Amino acid sequence: MEVELKGMQAFFPASLEIQEELLKAGFKVPHDKETGRKTPIPVVVSSRGGKKLRRDRLLKAKDFEDDGKFTVVPGERAIMGMELTEKGFLILRPKPLEYHLEDIGFVSVPPRIWGTWASFSIPFPFYETLADFLSEFRRDETKSFYLASRGSGRRIEVYAYKGKARKDLGIPVFGYALGLHGLTLADEYLREKAEENGVPEERLRYLKLGLRKRKETKAGLKVGVVWENGKPSEITLKLSTTEPRVKIQGLYGELIGKSRGELTRTDEWYVVVHAEDFAGALHKVMNAFG
Repeated sequence: MEVELKGMQAFFPASLEIQEELLKAGFKVPHDKETGRKTPIPVVVSSRGGKKLRRDRLLKAKDFEDDGKFTVVPGERAIMGMELTEKGFLILRPKPLEYHLEDIGFVSVPPRIWGTWASFSIPFPFYETLADFLSEFRRDETKSFYLASRGSGRRIEVYAYKGKARKDLGIPVFGYALGLHGLTLADEYLREKAEENGVPEERLRYLKLGLRKRKETKAGLKVGVVWENGKPSEITLKLSTTEPRVKIQGLYGELIGKSRGELTRTDEWYVVVHAEDFAGALHKVMNAFG
């Protein structure tokens, strides 16, 4: 089964592993004080409704309008495949078909200490199809699931987590892989930055810019529903990691943050969870408001 997403974001700047890989190759990440050159790790974004952002935050796009101060990226496409296995696992396979690359810009909290670093939005009208797809895994007993929420204005986001200790994670994730390999815009961006930083282009072929779950990685998927003006508008999925902690030597000192996984070369994106956990979490958030 496959669904077209409302949007997706993969915050690769949240990974100290990728930052270290680029630093070792000779890139000045994210900013060289002496030369003023910037080499931010890109956020991969796909938005079905298009997006407006400051010109200095757009790193690369196939098509956009530019007035010198702001850019408008037209609507883009991303899909997510969903596959059930014989052992009861659900494999989610997000794939950005049309996307752009962003600089995350200045934020008060460094991404390396965030929990969530990838998010995917499913249009809510897909809910009935998804519920039918998971019907054999649906259980009326959801006492092991708890709810968390946050809201601003008329928008409220509710997600479920399994077990009281997993509030920052959601439901257990048993495997994942996401990366910059296989993305044409990312390849073009890195080639441009290699020339700017004086990095031999042949080094690019040896870089590992993908992330895969390690055995010791504490990972979870937040399964939630976004309510706007009292009505559900989207199903939100957020991939989070909290442990272990990693430490690298940055350009200007030691950096410590949350591990995002093991470096690998992959152009395949996937997230693996128990189908029963996913169905239970979805049922719980759908009943949040009775």
